[in-house]
Amino acid sequence: MDPTKLLEADHRSVEELFDRIEQAEGDDRTPLIEELRTSLTAHMELEEQTLYPAMAPVTGEEAVEEGNTEHELARKALADVVDLGPDEPGFGAALDALKAGIEHHVEEEENEVFPELRQDGAILERLATPIMTKRMELGLPMDADALADASTKDELLAEARNAGIEGAASMNKGELAEALAGVMAGD
Repeated sequence: MDPTKLLEADHRSVEELFDRIEQAEGDDRTPLIEELRTSLTAHMELEEQTLYPAMAPVTGEEAVEEGNTEHELARKALADVVDLGPDEPGFGAALDALKAGIEHHVEEEENEVFPELRQDGAILERLATPIMTKRMELGLPMDADALADASTKDELLAEARNAGIEGAASMNKGELAEALAGVMAGD
């Protein structure tokens, strides 16, 4: 399984949350902001604890340092968004600053870091289970369709076996993805 595809699926979810926050008004934004805070915080922890330490031999320490620095900047911008009420002056500017920082970070990961990692299949294989395990620990949801798109049936089957899913051998690709997404959700 290519765990960078799971991280890209997280990126798409955050982009969608930004759009929903921008379209909502007033107190309707509050639960969306909380969802954004939870998603970003968990995603950053996932990358910092699993991806970044493993990628240094491939991408170099500078890429790891840059990722960590961008995460710290994102945490500060996220705190500004959370601390301001959705109707308070400056909320739009704080949200725009957070969104711009995240967009920059995502662009670098998806256009530079992930392609570099994909050239080394061994690192992706070593990262797959730790990333899936950490996702479960963090309660980071995974869309079953995104999981199926990011993986082959054999990769899903191996992960299902690692997760202790009974009857995995008789499941099709979609069923495996659903079962794994369920395990990640704690179902």
